[in-house]
Amino acid sequence: MHPFHTILVALDFSETAGDTLDAALAIAGNRDRRVHLLHVVPDLFKSLQFAEVPVVDWSEIQRDSMETARTQLVTLAAERKLDPLDVTVAVEIGPPASEIVRYANEHDARLIVLGSHGHGVVRRFILGSVADRVLRQASCPVMLVPHHSFGNRPLEDTATSRVSS
Repeated sequence: MHPFHTILVALDFSETAGDTLDAALAIAGNRDRRVHLLHVVPDLFKSLQFAEVPVVDWSEIQRDSMETARTQLVTLAAERKLDPLDVTVAVEIGPPASEIVRYANEHDARLIVLGSHGHGVVRRFILGSVADRVLRQASCPVMLVPHHSFGNRPLEDTATSRVSS
């Protein structure tokens, strides 16, 4: 059995989403694999609890965001001709890093793959980053696929050089 038989691919639909999925699929190979595509929608009720705007239906906005994310994940899987029996599509609500780690633990993921945005060191230090938090909290290896601004290294080099546990 493949050592990374269950791979969680956390996608935020940024510029690195396609590269992130492609890197995960390259590692997964074609046999004995289960790939989970996950997108985390921020919890609008918690992040905007101070905004009491009576004309805005936050629950509908959140449902729309979740449905849009699910459609995008299904589209990404279809574009890569992934067998629906090998792929699970999931959309969760909450803080992205915490939800990614929770989902990985609940589904016994052997590898988490996510993309980097290419933000500078200072900005990442001040704001923190989902990738940094996942790296610190995950109980399985994490592969970070760099943003194209980090250089134009071939995908094969990127996939093998960024695995961290």
